[in-house]
Amino acid sequence: MANYAPPPPLDTAAASMIMEPPEQGEGNWIGAPCVHRHDDTTYLAVRERNPDDRGHAIAIYEREALDAYTERIRITATELGVTSIERPALTTDPDSGNLKLYLPVDAHRNCWHIEKLADAEDPAAFDPTTAHDVVRPASGHTDRSTVKDPYVITTGGKYYMFYAGSDGDSTRAHLATSIDGETWTRRDDPIVHSQFWHDERTRVSCVVPAPDAPIWYVFYDGSGRTDYGSTWNLRTGLAISTDLRTFEDTSPQGPIVSAPTADHRLAPQSFATCRYMDVLLTDDGWDVFFEMAREDGSFALYHQRLTEAQFRS
Repeated sequence: MANYAPPPPLDTAAASMIMEPPEQGEGNWIGAPCVHRHDDTTYLAVRERNPDDRGHAIAIYEREALDAYTERIRITATELGVTSIERPALTTDPDSGNLKLYLPVDAHRNCWHIEKLADAEDPAAFDPTTAHDVVRPASGHTDRSTVKDPYVITTGGKYYMFYAGSDGDSTRAHLATSIDGETWTRRDDPIVHSQFWHDERTRVSCVVPAPDAPIWYVFYDGSGRTDYGSTWNLRTGLAISTDLRTFEDTSPQGPIVSAPTADHRLAPQSFATCRYMDVLLTDDGWDVFFEMAREDGSFALYHQRLTEAQFRS
């Protein structure tokens, strides 16, 4: 019997650290990556955080070589008039060819919503004064408390925004669609529920076509209610979809990837964090980026290269 779309052979212990926070210890993070290919140039957007200022800035880098990056723009929470920023999302308008940038922001005391900046031909041209709301919590919906952490793709000329929506009790993976990247239509119910080992938080980290079948890999971040630091101690699970309308959780028994610092696979009582995965498809495989915990409690940005031969082995 054929074995289509097996999980990718990720090995976090073999990954290379490409960026680290300036300070050690809990609450010091760099990561939440979004990697995007635009006009033959690869851009990597990341979020910077510390315990005092929280998510105080995002930066967009141009990839010059395998692990060499040049900063093109930095946008701060102060410039946006908010208290914190989380994971940025980049995509290219299939009609105009311009870049779009989406940012989840906390306006005040956990009032998370998603803003968008005016489109730009180049990342350096993004203007924080053009930020405007595109998705806010919706009364009566499962995202009525907060919305954040968008991941945006286009396929067939349609925009798909995967985002984390909370009802005040648990956070679940949601989906909205758009024909212009500005006005969004929510799906009525979550696409991946918070359950099993991830009964506290579940959010989509990235959506990637499988290399050998008409299937989408839907990587998600998850944490359980009994996990240490469950708000941010998320690990990576996997769902699949054939149509981006129905989604099946294929890792209900536990995450497929955790940090090497994990003390055990389920209900970790130390930082096992491996989250915000994103994938750049290349001619001969994948470049995988993710934020991962270190022994000192800080989170850094890592990269792993996967070749087509590794998928077949």
